[in-house]
Amino acid sequence: MANIKGKIRQTRLKGKSAATNEIVAQTVKISSGDLNLGDLSNVNAAGQTDGSMMIYDATAGEYKITTQISNDNLNIIGGTY
Repeated sequence: MANIKGKIRQTRLKGKSAATNEIVAQTVKISSGDLNLGDLSNVNAAGQTDGSMMIYDATAGEYKITTQISNDNLNIIGGTY
């Protein structure tokens, strides 16, 4: 996995809220020159080859790399030419 550095900065917002609620805005900045798609927690990038594509697997709860589409829920609509 890539060595990723990040910073979180909090800023107070002006506004009204109930006494039990606090409004906090956060800015998250991540910079890395070596960040890859497989570094994301819900992407299984195993099996990458030339011509591969990524498809979501709801059972596993992640995106997987494949060279074949075998999913009954997929509809490819190419448009009109």
